[in-house]
Amino acid sequence: MLLIEIVKFLILIAMCEAMTMKQIKNTGKMMRKSCQPKNNVEDEKIDPIGEGIFIDEKEVKCYMACIMKMANTIKNGKLNFDAAIKQADLLLPEEVKEPAKEAILACKKAADGHKDICDASFHVTKCIYNQNPDIFYFP
Repeated sequence: MLLIEIVKFLILIAMCEAMTMKQIKNTGKMMRKSCQPKNNVEDEKIDPIGEGIFIDEKEVKCYMACIMKMANTIKNGKLNFDAAIKQADLLLPEEVKEPAKEAILACKKAADGHKDICDASFHVTKCIYNQNPDIFYFP
């Protein structure tokens, strides 16, 4: 039920205009409320992601994959960079749109060699942070 509401909200926002960072963070809170219990991961392990601290544990990695699935950047069990670029174009505020797209494109190969979607999500997220920590946000 929560997932349906989030998708409706994202579609509504996408049809209107880019989201503000406040709206993005509020949406992120809803996504987190859904993904965190599904992956049995504590706040202490996912809070540090925003500061570039990535705990290399299965629960954290699969939490990242869950968030990416909810953001529609994972399709058929694979990362979809075209969808990520499209989401950035539609939803991100103007001031972070281009740097975010550059970081996403720079990290396309970060998933290479990682067959597991949780591992791939982890390495891509970490790469995006390293590309531009100033604009990085992960719920």
